[in-house]
Amino acid sequence: MNLYVMRHGLAADSSPTGRDRDRPLTSEGILGVEEIGKTLRAQHGPTLGRIVASTYQRAHHTAELMAGALGAAAIPIETFSELEPDESPAVSLLRELAASDADALLVGHHPMVIALLRLLVRDVAELPLGLHPGMLVGVARASGPGVRAELNGSFRVTTVLRPNR
Repeated sequence: MNLYVMRHGLAADSSPTGRDRDRPLTSEGILGVEEIGKTLRAQHGPTLGRIVASTYQRAHHTAELMAGALGAAAIPIETFSELEPDESPAVSLLRELAASDADALLVGHHPMVIALLRLLVRDVAELPLGLHPGMLVGVARASGPGVRAELNGSFRVTTVLRPNR
């Protein structure tokens, strides 16, 4: 299974409503996410089984842009409050994704996405020092008969993509 963990694209400093959850992506953020999607498709051509995102506008929009770039626009984007900013890693959601054994994209916020990756990856030295807006880290876990369904440290980093913008 491949899990692509992404921090939402670059967002505006404020929203028309004044609420953090409504902050939209900037035009630079949109271009950066589209670039990451195209690069991921060219390098890995993932066939996603699921796309999950935070309930916040900037994360959901990032997931929509990625789905379009990856040719997965028909996959519904599932939203989870557990993926909102400052939440603990969504361990139950991770277990569910891992149990399905299908490739998935998860779009969330800092610092939760970093904590999630530290939980999953065996060698944290493989991880980037920070996950800036629009960055994506792909992690993979062996699957099949006899492979333990454990999450902690069972993944290895396969991809690190940063927007050029």
